[in-house]
Parts: sequence; C-alpha cells; structure tokens
Amino acid sequence: MTGRGIYTGTALQLVDDKSRVSIPAKFRDAIIANSDPETLKGGASVRINVHHKYQCLVGYDQARFEEEIARATATSLDRLDENGDPDDSQLRRLSGGGETIGFDSTGRCVLVGWHKRKANITKHAFFYGSIHYFEIWDPETLLADPHAPEVMKDACRGALEEKGLL
Repeated sequence: MTGRGIYTGTALQLVDDKSRVSIPAKFRDAIIANSDPETLKGGASVRINVHHKYQCLVGYDQARFEEEIARATATSLDRLDENGDPDDSQLRRLSGGGETIGFDSTGRCVLVGWHKRKANITKHAFFYGSIHYFEIWDPETLLADPHAPEVMKDACRGALEEKGLL
C-alpha cells in the first residue's frame, strides 16, 4: 500500500439542482495520486458505484476499480450457479451499477440520476473515507440506517451541526 493515496476523513457537500457536487479535496488528491498520469491527460475521473450492502454510493479510482474487477472475476469462477456457470453477479454490479465520471479542478462532478435516487441523495451529500474507497450518503438516510456504524452517524451529525443544518 506504500505510495498509494488513501481515502480518509469526512465532508458534507451541497448538491445543486443539476446534480452537481464537489468531491472533497482530500479525496480528489487520493484519486489523482492513484491515477495513471497518461489517463489524467484526458481529465481526472472517479468511479461511482452503488454500495453492495448499504443505501449509499461508493467512489474510487481506476486502479481500485481494476482490483475490484479482478476480485469479482476470481469469485465468479469460484462460485457456480445452478447451471454450473460462473456466478457473475458481482461483475454485473460493478459494470452496470457504476459509472466513470469526470471532475474538474474543484472536484465538481455530476451524479448520475439513478445513482442519486438509489442513495436518496437530494440537497446534501455526506462523504466518508473508508481507506480504499469513499462512501457518499444522503445524511438523513445514513442517520436512519440501523446498520450504519455509529462513528459514521456521529461524524455526519457533526458535519450537519457545523453547517447549522441540525
């Protein structure tokens, strides 16, 4: 893991009427640190996917996406469905459940409409670093989730209080 940017910290960001939100600087820095310089010539981008367990989104860099593909491919070959064919459910989630989205120098990107709906994201997006990736939550959805870790809820409440929203 040496030399690889990691995703830590939290941030509460506004989401405008055009579904634009700014990826926090510390997460942008990790995305760029983990990106191939040749890829960056076409502009910085992030992979946004639906979380496999929670009602939120996950974001990560291209290198992490490739690691996820390799892991899902190996898993699909180890797990056979009822017909004896590889179980490609994880690969389908990664490919169809996600989008690679460009962002500008301020981190501004446009969330895909169905991603926003899936995660209930409306006016605010709470970003939470999870080392290898970051999560993007609707604050109310996070606070209402009985399975979400309390430390995440506490961080979200703190961010909401700092902005006078709680």
